[in-house]
Amino acid sequence: MQKIGLLLSGTGEYGRGVLKGIANYAKDHPNWQFRVEEPNRKGVATILDWKPNGVVMMLHELEEVKSLIGPGIPFVTVCKLTGVSTAVLVQSDDLAVGRLGAEHLLERQAAVYGYVGLAQGEYVGARGRAFQEAIEQAGQQCMRFPDFKMRSKNQSRLQKWLKELPKPAAIMASNDICGRFVLETCRNIGLRVPDEVAVIGVDNEEPMSELVWPGLSSIALATDQIGRHAATLLGRMLAGRPVPKSPMLIPPLGVVARGSTKRLELADPDLAKVMAAIHASSSQAISVEDLLAMVPISRTSLEKRFRHFIGRSPMQEIRRARIAQARHLLMATDLPLKAIAERCGYPAQERLIEAFRKETGLTPDRFRRNTNHSRVGEMVTKLRQNKS
Repeated sequence: MQKIGLLLSGTGEYGRGVLKGIANYAKDHPNWQFRVEEPNRKGVATILDWKPNGVVMMLHELEEVKSLIGPGIPFVTVCKLTGVSTAVLVQSDDLAVGRLGAEHLLERQAAVYGYVGLAQGEYVGARGRAFQEAIEQAGQQCMRFPDFKMRSKNQSRLQKWLKELPKPAAIMASNDICGRFVLETCRNIGLRVPDEVAVIGVDNEEPMSELVWPGLSSIALATDQIGRHAATLLGRMLAGRPVPKSPMLIPPLGVVARGSTKRLELADPDLAKVMAAIHASSSQAISVEDLLAMVPISRTSLEKRFRHFIGRSPMQEIRRARIAQARHLLMATDLPLKAIAERCGYPAQERLIEAFRKETGLTPDRFRRNTNHSRVGEMVTKLRQNKS
């Protein structure tokens, strides 16, 4: 019997998702016995007294981690540890999370973009840096609120910062707890969401994300995959088999859009109908002619309305919707490029490559490598090679 300690918080979506992934792994490993404790000093002490064979943990404090390293207990961490370079790590790809948040908020065409993070964990800074870089690469301004703890004095500082931002503003929060705090602060000072301030969080905590008005848009993470991979690596360590030295980074699943980033309703009903058709048909080869068949207006009139209200031509919006879909599939799936091209309305992968490079400056393969999605497959291959 293998005794496995789990230092994971069941109060948040991230910890619950990791636990779910480990539970799925455990179905095929009946010889594993588990003990779950909160990831704090008391939890560490309880787990150590239990004398586990291995541990999966999400600790942020170095001293707590050292107490596990001291006895030489094999462990896998599901969040990056400051000052510990030898830990076996499986976690969400925080750079991809930040970029996805930027991609979603850039659709708002805000006057300014901002990032707000709670002062805990390296993921806060990583997501913020990636978000800011993506916003600035798009030629937009990004402002960062200093990382903080949720106290009354910090809420007054956040109120002042939000009031002074040019409007409309679009803000990414480091997680849903922080995102709900921003929404509540906006409501307290009379800022309209999403008209004046749009907000997106991370973790997709249900039902909490739906209880705060008008519903918090959020980036969903593949936490169950993180849990299963963490358990798999711990199993290899317990069996004395090699594990990868570099982190295993799991890309986010995508954005769950709610009221906090919902697009403003277009006053022009014909334009609203056409825009809805474009985004509902991003996986099909829709054309401007198809759009004209839906509404009783001329091509010239459609072009003028798009330029005035959207800032792009109809064809540019069609391409943008397709490329957004391709980006999501490249980050969130292992689909080959040919299949992605088909799902995004391109007759051949060469056409997708050409359009993707024109829109982003990168080839689809380079974009996928940059988001580290291929790292999972590469590590599986390496583990198989080491086994043989």
